[in-house]
Amino acid sequence: MPLSWDDIERKRDLTFFRIPARQLKDLNDAERFVNKTGFCFAFKMQKSELPCMWHAAAGERYPIYPQHVQHDPYIGLVWDAKDALVADKKVYYGKALKKRPTFISLDFFPAFYRLQKHKNGAADYLSDYMRGQLSSEAKRIMDALSGQSPMVTADLKMASRMAHPAKRAVFDKAMAELQGKMYIVKIAEFYDPFTFLWDILDRRFEREIALSAALSYAQAREKILRRYFENVWISQPVFIHRLFGWTPEEIEKSLYELLNQGVIVDSIHIAGEKKTFYGLAQLN
Repeated sequence: MPLSWDDIERKRDLTFFRIPARQLKDLNDAERFVNKTGFCFAFKMQKSELPCMWHAAAGERYPIYPQHVQHDPYIGLVWDAKDALVADKKVYYGKALKKRPTFISLDFFPAFYRLQKHKNGAADYLSDYMRGQLSSEAKRIMDALSGQSPMVTADLKMASRMAHPAKRAVFDKAMAELQGKMYIVKIAEFYDPFTFLWDILDRRFEREIALSAALSYAQAREKILRRYFENVWISQPVFIHRLFGWTPEEIEKSLYELLNQGVIVDSIHIAGEKKTFYGLAQLN
């Protein structure tokens, strides 16, 4: 008898911590959640594509986004986590997946870093710029941080000659570009006045980056994909591509390795679906 989507979602309720018994209560719980899931979204996910800290803080599958977020304890816990855990360098936090705020455990960060640098195709930002893969605005920001870091946002705008209000959109776009390429990382937030403190990622995560060099690209993808299935239970190549941006060939090779190891199977039937799914072997 095929599984139903409700069967899968009930299993995800456990691995996503979307039940009261696993609800996150404090920063220690939040840190354990990131380490357990390996990587998760902070505030938003769609169709259970990954665990989400806000959902885990609420202990619900479908929490209602509050009208007054500043008074909501579940949103507040995520805010506290992205401040405190990042400041103590207990996790990585940035727009690593689908340009959304993402937590990554220090155990999985080397794998993500290895793949991102492979995707860049350049060893450093200057090489990336010379190959036409980095904007001139992003280069100016990196030039500034290379000379002095960490730096708060206002000082970084001044140093990169983008302090004028008319340059705000250009600056924000360049900062998003550098975060996506894992060149910079936010390491703190201040509230009086409100601002961010930025550093060069290679300086912040020197130990983890050294560990990434020992991973092949195939090993990095395999490590991530294994934990991905342990979190979501079932998936298809198209979903994996949308989330991680890997090529069809890379996905096929990684799935083949997990199939050979007996971690997953390729014949999971879901009621109402024409195609079969890849899923954890224990589902078969």
